[in-house]
Amino acid sequence: MNKQQFGNFIAENRKAAGLTQKDLAARVHVTDKAVSKWERALSYPDVTLLEPLAEALGLGVEELMACRRIEVQKDEEEETVENIQEERPMRNLMELSRENLKSERRKHVWQTILALALMLAATLGTIWYCSTHVQGQLNQTIVMKETVGDENYLYVEDKGHLLHLKCGEGVDFDSITLEDEHGDKRSYRMDCRWNQRTYEGTVSACQFSGVLLGSMMDVTFETERDRLFWYDEVWYTSEDYYPDPYGEPRGQVFLCDYRFWIGDWDVEEWNRETILLVEDCLNAAVADIDQDGHNEVVVRTRWPEKPYVVYDWCDDYKVKEIDRFWLDSVSPELQERLMTEQERWAQLQ
Repeated sequence: MNKQQFGNFIAENRKAAGLTQKDLAARVHVTDKAVSKWERALSYPDVTLLEPLAEALGLGVEELMACRRIEVQKDEEEETVENIQEERPMRNLMELSRENLKSERRKHVWQTILALALMLAATLGTIWYCSTHVQGQLNQTIVMKETVGDENYLYVEDKGHLLHLKCGEGVDFDSITLEDEHGDKRSYRMDCRWNQRTYEGTVSACQFSGVLLGSMMDVTFETERDRLFWYDEVWYTSEDYYPDPYGEPRGQVFLCDYRFWIGDWDVEEWNRETILLVEDCLNAAVADIDQDGHNEVVVRTRWPEKPYVVYDWCDDYKVKEIDRFWLDSVSPELQERLMTEQERWAQLQ
């Protein structure tokens, strides 16, 4: 069916009936813009509107679909009229139905695209917001305090940047001190929210959590000696302390290496023979935990899932090799020996 022909037919019969587009729209219960689109051949009416539209124009549905008034004659035109009444309206009706179906499909496709676009935008917005804005608890030292106007701020280091945190009403700004009377840095537990791009945020709570002892990297611990494995005398000590980047509370947990060697403890390093080097641990001790008459090395690891590992002489004493096995717990006495310096300090506090 020709859209232009169909639109012209509606316009002609509307005018012949003395109706405006608004009048026709009111009778069919659509907007005058919809009638305008029909007459300008921009769209077809919905199939469900054909009967009320034809009635408003004083037509039959078959006449509307045929785009012409049908005058029934009983002479030689009878066959032609019958064809017009049956074939052309039916064909036009099918075409109109197909056109409406295509229009609905296009509308559905665009609605689906719009919905997916909105979902994608919402997802990307959520990802961006979560990756930009962080809320959590920090447990570390404060670099500096600052008051600007009537607002108080704390500066805290985070991954190589200084967080500029505005203090909320729950923060006692005046009671916060960066160091104690001995010059050791004080650590605080802070509930914070900040922007990872601007490094600005707020702190809603700030509680003292402990004292960070002087730099562990500069501390020298005593060298000890004991019977160990198949040796009558083994020297051992901790060395190379550094902050655990994943330890909690942050900045107060230090890891170290434990070295075990034979030879005099005060000779040059090239004259020592290291028999065991345990790296990245919290502490270590020599003890006969299995009561077999031989000492073992018990190491406290940095992993809460596997907190202890034991280095022992293998069962075959003819073979001088060191075995390793894991423990989930040790005696209270050994737990105390394996405490870190920070834990001992906190216990004294």
